[in-house]
Amino acid sequence: MKRRIIVAAVMLLGMVMTGCSDDQVQKEAGRYNMQTVQEGVLRAQSQGKGLNGRFLKQMRLAFARDHVNLTHEKYTEDGRGNISYQYLIDSQPTQMITIHVFSSEQELMNRVPHWYGTLRVAETSTTLTEIYNKNNTSLIYTSMGKNKGKYSQKVKALFSGILDRLDSGQGAGNNGRQFQ
Repeated sequence: MKRRIIVAAVMLLGMVMTGCSDDQVQKEAGRYNMQTVQEGVLRAQSQGKGLNGRFLKQMRLAFARDHVNLTHEKYTEDGRGNISYQYLIDSQPTQMITIHVFSSEQELMNRVPHWYGTLRVAETSTTLTEIYNKNNTSLIYTSMGKNKGKYSQKVKALFSGILDRLDSGQGAGNNGRQFQ
């Protein structure tokens, strides 16, 4: 650890003495304090690379093959490593899919019940919400109005199949915990 600090200090001093700009000094310092690595990971996640990107690509392809078009993609992330994607089905605001990829299964178990309640299927006279969980991923299908539940069977089959294929060694037969 001491050696890293000494190396960083020497490089910083050398760059200042050779006339490097503050911006260049900050970039070089970022390489030694893991800031650059963390920024790269966040950038890769937001660009759909890595496991999230493979999952999203497979999901879009599977839904398209089944003539279910996912449109109006939105993306959000928080500072804790959790990412959410939201789509309309066939540009219909009454048919929506939200995918949450959490940093851990425990994070999923803490957040999803807080946001959506503890029932896997919640239905009112106008709205149907279905929650599918596996490992650290949650898919929420929300439908409203006269077409409530229109894509329920397709969403469940497609989501389960995609997660089984992309399962990262946690057991292809593991369906993850569901809320009862």
